[in-house]
This record gives sequence, structure tokens and C-alpha cells, in this order.
Amino acid sequence: MIKQKLITKRIEKNKTQEEIAHLLGMTQSQYSRRESGITKITKSEWDSLAKILGTNMEAIYEPEDGIYILNNEKSTSNTNSQNTDYNNFTLDVMKKYIEKLEYENRYLKSQLEKFSL
Repeated sequence: MIKQKLITKRIEKNKTQEEIAHLLGMTQSQYSRRESGITKITKSEWDSLAKILGTNMEAIYEPEDGIYILNNEKSTSNTNSQNTDYNNFTLDVMKKYIEKLEYENRYLKSQLEKFSL
């Protein structure tokens, strides 16, 4: 799965794949495989990418399987706006995960029906 949000942010920050790869300690080819979804990006690589691009992980993260990683660390300044944003993000993630599970259930039921005929 192509990491479009990551690519867009990299281009927005005027960084090349080679520059990002160097900062991550890998070759441009290795980094390219991560952006194109051929190689899975680890949690620590996502964290490093967010720092390199000067953004938060939510702005660039796209999961491999439709399941999002949430950062459970509490912010030192708990304003209502930040809490609302976090809650909205969490609800959106939960909705996407439920949709993914519903799709998988429909698919598995259709596969079971093939065997029961």
C-alpha cells in the first residue's frame, strides 16, 4: 500500500528520498520500498520520519493493514481543543477498524457459503 501521506509531506518539506534515507541510516532503495509499501515501516521508523519531517505521526501514518497505531501518551497541556481532536481521531480510527472487520466478516461468510453448498 503506497504511503501517499508520507510522500506528500516529504515533497512538501522539499526532501528527497535519498535525504530521508540517509537520515534513517538506509539506502534510497530501501526507503523507496517503504514509501511504495513493499517493505513494512516499523513503529520506530514512523517516529523518526515524523521528527525528520517536523510533523506528528498522525499527519503521515498509513497502516499496512488498515489498523492504526494510537499514541497513548498524555499531553502535558490538556486543553479541551486537544482532547476533542484526539477523541475525534480515536473515533475515526475505531470506525475504520469496525468497517474493516465488517468487510472481513462478509468475505469469510461468503467463503463459508461456498463450502456449505
